[in-house]
Parts: sequence; structure tokens; C-alpha cells
Amino acid sequence: MPNKYQVLLFDLDGTVADTDEMIVQTMNILYDLYRNGKRTPREEIYYFSGPPIYETLNKEFPGCDMEFMHSEFRRVSVELYPKTVTTYPGAKETLLKLKEQGYKLGIVTNKIHSSTLLCLKLIGLEGIFDSLVCYDDVVNPKPNKEAIVKSMEQLGVSDLSKVLYIGDNKSDLDTANNANVDCVLVSWGPRVLDKNLKPTFTISSFEELERKLRS
Repeated sequence: MPNKYQVLLFDLDGTVADTDEMIVQTMNILYDLYRNGKRTPREEIYYFSGPPIYETLNKEFPGCDMEFMHSEFRRVSVELYPKTVTTYPGAKETLLKLKEQGYKLGIVTNKIHSSTLLCLKLIGLEGIFDSLVCYDDVVNPKPNKEAIVKSMEQLGVSDLSKVLYIGDNKSDLDTANNANVDCVLVSWGPRVLDKNLKPTFTISSFEELERKLRS
């Protein structure tokens, strides 16, 4: 392997899976049902990708029972997954190539485990990743370092310098920094990266990730 990294850990939403339309449509249905149709603008909903959904629902539906709202989010979103969720150009080809090159691949996400499995199946990436650490697999979700630490344990890697985390927002960078591992931020998708963020590097495509790892 020509690169110093052995483990590539990926965020899911906004990094591997394009779930933006699913989240927008789900939230709009919930706004119509439980907030008298008062909708948050689409451009703001895009930034709901990243934090745990419980935090977002608590903010968007104050005073509502959070267990009920989460069950409603799950009910509505599961119906929308097959119609709306896709992956990004070059994702599968690049991930398979990286796996062939000997990298260990993992998912570290604030999505629950069952939804992660459904998402990966729908976008044709089921079985590619060697480790999945999701919201309900840890006590402390991202940006806490616990999920990265657990993924490294699953993959049998203890050297932090061998790990690269790939995400799409500040929460992902904070997660990597808290775990003391390098971080790549992706620039695809509708979210604008804060210019003050200082990842190890940024990429605009999966192909660019593979090229940078070879350089």
C-alpha cells in the first residue's frame, strides 16, 4: 500500500449516501402533521445531516414526545428511502478499488444501525464495509470519539496515525479531532464548508480521494 493509512472510516449521510431529499421530504411531512405546516426552509434542512436525529427533532418539535417523534421520523423516512436515497458518483467503484488495495473500510455514523443497513443495501454498498459503528452502537455518539475508537477495535488497528476519517461537516471534523485522527472533508452536496475548518485535506469526488491516497 503506497499510503500511510490502513483504515478509512466514512461518515454515511452526505458522504457516502445522498440522503438529503429523503430528509427534506420526511421533515416536511412531519411539519405538516405536527407543526401546523410551518416548514423550515430546505436550505436549512440540508444541515440536519450530521447531528443525531434526536437532537434535530427536539429542536424542531419542542414540547413533543421525542420517542413518538422519532418513531414517526422512522415510519415516514423508511417509506421514502427507496424513492429518494442514492450514492455519489464514483462511490462504489472507488470503494471497491480501495478495498482491493488492502484498506480496511468502516462506517462511523449517527444514523441508527438498522437504517444504516437499509441505506447501504439500497445504494448497492451492502457488504463492502468491514466495520459499522452507528448511533445505537455507542453510549456517546459523534462528535465524541467513542465511535471511531470502537471501529478501530473492530478492525484490529490501534495506531491512530493509520486512520483517516472522511466526512462532510464540522461535526465530522470535530469527531476526528477528538479521536486524534486525520480527517478529510468532502465538498459535494448542498452544504457549504466553513472556510475556517482545517481538515487534513478536502476532496470534490471519490476519484480524487483515491488519487490523493496514491500520492
